[in-house]
Amino acid sequence: MTDVTYTPPLLACQVPASSKKQVLQELSDMVGAETGICPRSILSALVYREKLGTTAIGNGIALPHATVDQLQQTTTLVASLEQPVDFDSPDGREIDIVCIVLGAPESQGSYLGAIRFVTETLNQNADAIRGAQNIGQLEAAMAASREAAA
Repeated sequence: MTDVTYTPPLLACQVPASSKKQVLQELSDMVGAETGICPRSILSALVYREKLGTTAIGNGIALPHATVDQLQQTTTLVASLEQPVDFDSPDGREIDIVCIVLGAPESQGSYLGAIRFVTETLNQNADAIRGAQNIGQLEAAMAASREAAA
């Protein structure tokens, strides 16, 4: 487990999207609705980061991340996709699990700790996350991963 207090992520199951751009847009809208931050600000930060290099980490997983000025604390959203999409992954595999990590500029330790934690969690529990057919199953997969990390 990281040395950072972990806040349970927002969850989305079987998100319909057919491209990297659509994935980022859909998930930015979800995070914006939850945090009250303009989804365009979130999308802009994620697209800017993605232009620096892909955030796909292999094994069908992408970890788009950025800092957003309006945020007060680190926010994460874990989503499974209805269909895999191309995300320029280093292993060439399309992604079907996405975790957005957004950090507040003043809380770099929390932000980096969340990235580290979700990377480990997603890699260890990719099959359960991928197999979730509804939000309850996705919650169970994430809860199991938090218990294993404790």
